[in-house]
Amino acid sequence: MELEVATVASGWHDVLSVFSEGQPARVATRHGICFDIPGLTVWLRNPADLTPPRGYLYPELIKDYRDRIFGDQRESSLLYQRLRGWVAADGSPIDQFEQATEMLRQDEHSRSAVFSMWRPEEDLGGRFPVSPVGGALRIVGDDLVLFLTARSVDVWVGFVPELLTFAQLTSDAALSLGLRGSKVCYHSWSMHLYEVDYLTYLAGAR
Repeated sequence: MELEVATVASGWHDVLSVFSEGQPARVATRHGICFDIPGLTVWLRNPADLTPPRGYLYPELIKDYRDRIFGDQRESSLLYQRLRGWVAADGSPIDQFEQATEMLRQDEHSRSAVFSMWRPEEDLGGRFPVSPVGGALRIVGDDLVLFLTARSVDVWVGFVPELLTFAQLTSDAALSLGLRGSKVCYHSWSMHLYEVDYLTYLAGAR
């Protein structure tokens, strides 16, 4: 299933409406009962608009997530370490996102500007594996497009901070490459909404 949204602010509500209009699977997990849409792809047309959605209840999580990439939590952030400080076989750090951006600077048609955030030896079977598992950058027309794949995301809590952070990352990279615009193609293997939050959403939507 694919969904095209203008901004994160409007897109969050569009994604939530898919749960009420469609027939998501009801799944029992170790965290509780949730409604799950497997393989949902969200195309974000305007990543430069970082306005939070109206009604989103956790603005502090937006700041927290951004701080993991841009702020004072970078050194302790697993997400930052995987994306910006991947440890190579010889122990040296690799800034994967910078290398992917630089690859496009050298060859705008490159299809190898790829990064990974999944380490099987740590994440496979781990209790709290990373959510974004990897992605790629491509220049399509006048836009920089980030293709981001997430293992799992809670639409009510984590989707907004995650998408806003990577939207900012993409917009900044587009500017550094001298491109006119950017887009994000966000694909999640499990886009889910826990039952208690789903009921809260339905109550507010009436």
